[in-house]
Amino acid sequence: MKEEFEKDPYVVKWLNSITREGTKRVYENALELYLRYTGMTPTALVDEALEDLKRDVRERKDVVKQRLIGFYNWLQTEAPKRNTRGREVGKGLSSKISNTYVNAIRSFYSTFDITVRLRGRSKLPKPKVENRRLRLTNLDVKKLLDHCSSPRDRAIILTMFQSGMDVSTLCSLKYGDVALGLEKNEHPLTLHLYRKKSGTEYVTFLGKDGVEAIRAYLNTLRARGIELKYEDPLFLKEGAKARKPEPIAPFLIQKLMRELAAKTGLVSEKNNGKQNPVSPHALRESFSSILASHGVPSSVIDFLIGHEVGELNEAYQTVQLEDLKKIYGEVEPYLSVSMGEDLTKLKEIEEREREVQRIINGLVSENMILKQEIQEHKKALEELKGAVVELRNLLSGG
Repeated sequence: MKEEFEKDPYVVKWLNSITREGTKRVYENALELYLRYTGMTPTALVDEALEDLKRDVRERKDVVKQRLIGFYNWLQTEAPKRNTRGREVGKGLSSKISNTYVNAIRSFYSTFDITVRLRGRSKLPKPKVENRRLRLTNLDVKKLLDHCSSPRDRAIILTMFQSGMDVSTLCSLKYGDVALGLEKNEHPLTLHLYRKKSGTEYVTFLGKDGVEAIRAYLNTLRARGIELKYEDPLFLKEGAKARKPEPIAPFLIQKLMRELAAKTGLVSEKNNGKQNPVSPHALRESFSSILASHGVPSSVIDFLIGHEVGELNEAYQTVQLEDLKKIYGEVEPYLSVSMGEDLTKLKEIEEREREVQRIINGLVSENMILKQEIQEHKKALEELKGAVVELRNLLSGG
């Protein structure tokens, strides 16, 4: 069935119009479920829709629209729900995924000039946002690090948080991407990356904490007799051997973040089975949020996280690279778990100093008022003394 599906000319034509591999996989899953729901072939679906379009407007049944509405309801109640390993764990998909799958089928139909508009009463409900990702501070990240069981895990978390890279890019990192910067003790360490999802070459940076974590991780590999070559993956799967280093997979990092989120108390253990608000992407979004909150322009942030920024892309990689490094350096304290602690203590000390200064200012003000009152009292006393003398003179003369 799977093989026939992939060879179907209608499916081939549709998927060939999609450039991103991740999108293709999602759309394939959507069409497989749609075929399961309708019990029809891709050819039969297109023929049915085209036949309906030939009818007079007053006689059309809007068969595709009706199917898509039914498909959406079926997805939320009956579609098989699977975990990251593809194992069925229940029924019913989230409203967000259901919307995505319906739009995927609309894309399939549009390949053959069949437009399906879902408006008015036919409009699908807006996807419900469940478990919004947390915006993590450097101190939140430190909590995650304190519960890590290995130098590798610490290095992974700090690399994502301090560079803003997505989990797929992290898993595709090579040792050669950091080797030269480590040798030169470059700070911050410059990372020339390629983001497969957007097909973008870009540059970002890694702070002192991330660099030191990577050094510690590499030392543990050397202790096991593993000396990475430039073309070897940087972050290895647990148990990887020296002969054939195997890269860690994204789903393993997802699992790591879920476990750490529960251990730190950032997320309740009852959250198991739901979207993790402390996911790898939360680290990426927190990076962007921290930069934005400290005045970094949105176009610079987009470039540093691998978004497409058009003609600015080349400019940022060449002429403005040193300027970008300077901008990163100014924000690094807020991305650092070590500098961050010092920064927090410094803020506390500054606040205490301000409070002490407020007290001193208050005492000085009160002192000035008291001095003024004393002067007024002295003046009144002198006037009183003069009056007493005059009274005595009057009495003695009388």
